[in-house]
Amino acid sequence: MASRESAEAKVELLPPGAPLTELPGIGPKVAERLALSRISTLADLLGFFPRRYRELRELDAPEDSALAQLVRLRGTVRGTRLAFLPGRRAMVTVEFAAGDGTPFSAAFFNQPWLRKTYKAGDARIVEGELAKKGTRYSIKQPKILAASLQPVGEVQLRYAEIEGVAAARLVQWIGILLDRTDWTKFALPPLPLLLREHDADLHTLVLAMHRPASVAEHERARTHFALREAVALFRAVEVARRNREQRPGLPCAVDAALDLRIRGRLPFVLTDDQEAAVQQLRERLKGKSPMGVLLQGDVGTGKTAVAVATALAVLARGHQVAFLAPTELLAEQHYALVRRWLAESGVRVELVTGSQKPADKRAQFLRLAKPGPQFVFGTHVLFSSGVEFAQLGLVVIDEQHRFGVDQRMALIQKGQDPHVLVMTATPIPRTLALTMFGDLDVVTLRQRPPGRRIVRAFHVATEAFARALRSITRAVARRGRVFVVCPAVGEDGEKGGAVRVHEALQKRFSCRLVHGRLPTRERQEALDAFRDGRCDVLIGTTVLEVGVDVAEAVLMVVVAADRFGIATLHQLRGRVGRGRRRGLCLLCGPKTERITALCRTTDGFLLAEEDLRIRGSGELLGTQQSGFSELRALDPVEDFELLMRARAAVKGTS
Repeated sequence: MASRESAEAKVELLPPGAPLTELPGIGPKVAERLALSRISTLADLLGFFPRRYRELRELDAPEDSALAQLVRLRGTVRGTRLAFLPGRRAMVTVEFAAGDGTPFSAAFFNQPWLRKTYKAGDARIVEGELAKKGTRYSIKQPKILAASLQPVGEVQLRYAEIEGVAAARLVQWIGILLDRTDWTKFALPPLPLLLREHDADLHTLVLAMHRPASVAEHERARTHFALREAVALFRAVEVARRNREQRPGLPCAVDAALDLRIRGRLPFVLTDDQEAAVQQLRERLKGKSPMGVLLQGDVGTGKTAVAVATALAVLARGHQVAFLAPTELLAEQHYALVRRWLAESGVRVELVTGSQKPADKRAQFLRLAKPGPQFVFGTHVLFSSGVEFAQLGLVVIDEQHRFGVDQRMALIQKGQDPHVLVMTATPIPRTLALTMFGDLDVVTLRQRPPGRRIVRAFHVATEAFARALRSITRAVARRGRVFVVCPAVGEDGEKGGAVRVHEALQKRFSCRLVHGRLPTRERQEALDAFRDGRCDVLIGTTVLEVGVDVAEAVLMVVVAADRFGIATLHQLRGRVGRGRRRGLCLLCGPKTERITALCRTTDGFLLAEEDLRIRGSGELLGTQQSGFSELRALDPVEDFELLMRARAAVKGTS
């Protein structure tokens, strides 16, 4: 007895701030992989909470009363079988015996190596949905764990996948840490007073996240950590807003005479929605502190016109405007459009992109450093170290989801507290708007200009691609023009690549090809040919997602649509139906949850909420670079009420 106590006393407790390599089994290479998921210390690993959890029943043996339920069974491997199915698929079946000898099995598809992983006599824990065919039990969607893990309670936990790190090993390391962490050196700041009821002992809370005895216990702990994350987000938002409001701005009031000059430069009458947005922006432009506005609007609602009308108010005061676009193609489109609108206005319109010759770029950089009204369009080159503005008055960032927060700030810091207008045609779900852009005022466009029809999307199965070809033939025969968008360039013969699709379609139609690897001149020539009607079909990658505005385009065909996100697909269908004729969008490939959502609704705001639900917050709208990837417990879709409580608590203490 005494020897066991002395052995236990020798177990060294680990400080939470220690590097991962202090844990047995984690070497430098594994530590590098974990660091990519923002796990660098032992405390980070303890804070790598499960992404999902489900209630389950723990059984000694399979029983009919638990059929179709999620269960946990302990069993011994009796053997494995490998079978090959039609379509070159493999299935490995692992046979188990429960404690009382009752047989059950678990099947895995297309993982033939598992046959050698599970050896007869091995003790394992199996989780999954209990099923029965005839008299034989099986586990659907099985998850097999080492018996040494000893999970307890009625909860199945699912952790986010980390490339190159086995889920079982991750759970094992967390289990070791739970027992060996020196909790006396682990402390977190108290929650705001309004949320203090959710405080509890930290060790107890972390245990409940990784080893919950019940769903209720896990949810209580998750709520605690979700509130902590929400409080941290809103505190950062309040600091950003307060900092902006305390800085002096560049007042740019618009009087009646200037208003007439601005309207004279726009070749159309603003919609009521655009009019209201312009007035809201002007109110903020004349304030004492720099304007900070998120302008969001569905595809085709006319955000560019609102941005230009706002920019003209700043240019009229002799300041410069920087307009940041996510692609060279979009920057070129905006530049060509606005240069026509501002011809002979006295405003110099510039274009700065990465593909320009070094000598041309240097000459432009010198012009930007000189005072005077300049409207500068560009890509990421605008926030490079070589660019200096004489007096940057307004920064416009188009398609904000393509840029990280750090990139946004790099451009803003080129000026002395410039006004900021962030634009997106990907409507921001209300939870993300509250947190990511909470320091900005939100202005929304919903009304489409006259003639802009809503474009329906329809799914076309891979094997039915001939249907899409018939639609292209009909559209061309009726003198309409067609976009065909592919997920990759495919220069090396990649299936579904734009190059190969172009090779196939040019035998039947007058086609041009456009993608980001083409020289600017070739790309522009292809676009001009499509616009002018010298070709009927324009084939390309997602460089066509935004900015290409051709009134005669009536059909959008997306190849391998399952490889695109909801936001991109919604943008793509907005490229057609911009003239007098109705547009149509065909989404070709396997039918996914995203494609079903696109076919069901044309409302970009509903789609944004659906996108957040499907994908989660971590990868939506470039949030890896904004702090949202650090969320371990907060669910921005389900926790809206919790977010509102945290926001109120932070405002009450600020």
